[in-house]
Amino acid sequence: MNKTPTLNEAATNAASSVTDTIHRPFFLAGIVTVLTLGCVWGAINLLTIGLRENFSAVKYSWVLAHGHAMVFGFVGFFVMGFAYQAVPRFKQSQLWRPRFAFSSLFLMSAGIILQTVAHLLSPPSFTLELVAAAIQLTAVAIFAVVMVRTIRRSGKQEIYDRFLYAAITWFLIAAIANPIIFKLFELPGTREQLLFNLATFNIPYRDVQLLGLAVVMILGISLRLLPHAYDLREPSRRWVSFLFWGVNGSILAGVAFFIAGMTSGNHWLLMMQWLASVVLLVIAIVTPFQYRLFGAVADDKSDRSLKFIRAAHVWFIVATAMLVFTPVYNFGIYMPITGSHVPFSHAFFGAYRHALTVGFIMMMIVGVSSKIVPTLSGVNLKRANSLWPTFVLLNLGNLTRVTFQIATDFSPSTYAVMGVSGFIEVVGLMLWGYELYANIRAGKNLKRESNALVRQLKQLRSQSS
Repeated sequence: MNKTPTLNEAATNAASSVTDTIHRPFFLAGIVTVLTLGCVWGAINLLTIGLRENFSAVKYSWVLAHGHAMVFGFVGFFVMGFAYQAVPRFKQSQLWRPRFAFSSLFLMSAGIILQTVAHLLSPPSFTLELVAAAIQLTAVAIFAVVMVRTIRRSGKQEIYDRFLYAAITWFLIAAIANPIIFKLFELPGTREQLLFNLATFNIPYRDVQLLGLAVVMILGISLRLLPHAYDLREPSRRWVSFLFWGVNGSILAGVAFFIAGMTSGNHWLLMMQWLASVVLLVIAIVTPFQYRLFGAVADDKSDRSLKFIRAAHVWFIVATAMLVFTPVYNFGIYMPITGSHVPFSHAFFGAYRHALTVGFIMMMIVGVSSKIVPTLSGVNLKRANSLWPTFVLLNLGNLTRVTFQIATDFSPSTYAVMGVSGFIEVVGLMLWGYELYANIRAGKNLKRESNALVRQLKQLRSQSS
């Protein structure tokens, strides 16, 4: 006689089913975002800049909308989707209220679309931005509550927990600051005020988003993922402690000292901000060696994702080295050669940002997602697409963008090469996006076939009884 599931058992089974697949719609939303408002729109903007040989050739509202979609959309969707799926597995627990967690996908999507419209209206609509920002803040708050409750219900503390809490806190700060930044950058009143606002608040806000949310989350999750996935060495507890306080302290100090230095005109405070960037460089250099990431990996552990993760850490070193080198470049190279009276190269700092976002953050997202999606879909990783074209195109596009963007400081002819670099990355992302979609579809087909088989077995049992 077959036992009929109780309501509690049915609810638990339903929750488990949602938890096992909750990453899929978030990942698909991230792919759609990066291939529309994200990387594709950014590539179009970059091509326009390249053709006109001027970084001001594109409306700044377009740049803001693209940047916001990349961070809250592409990065945000993958961070939320991965955390919802992976953390309960790491904790050997259940996701707290998975359907409530799922609602953050629709809220974040709606908020990003509305904010894009708010940016593109002429003049930009602060009223619509407030609505969009409130919706996105609600989505981030749901993510925060669900993750905190999920971590706490497991009843066991782990070394990476505080990284998750810190990344979630930075995400909340970014969401709260979002409408303030919109007001400062889109509706400043005068051009002089706009230039001051950009010079003072753009770098700190992007640091909160990129370093606070993305880098802290990546470094924390890696502590659990890399040693188990590739049989790498676990970093020492002393290093993990330095890693946590070093990266979060550097972000906090960098933001505080930069704003204070720019508003007060005290250059010594800006020197303190530079020292904080040195800590990030130390972290970038030492972290992969703590894992022995570039050492030999057993054949049964090595897979297509490892090359992306290794390349990401190389780019992390390159990006943080560029950040530390920024004042040397500005005062020792840029100003003497170009004759500029402003000690800031937009091209060089933008190249650093691209090395960080595409080189480290995007490369890690591509690598990790290319491992977990087929694994959770029942696809044999050894037989899956190697993704070498994506790997080559992303690295080639990023290297072209970084080097030729810096070169625009000295030769207008390099704008054209820089302008096409974005589309090199887009092609690589399209190949990766299609592969992930195919893996997800294969997983759905396997699940459908498995459910059909279970139903047939139940019918046979009921007939025999």
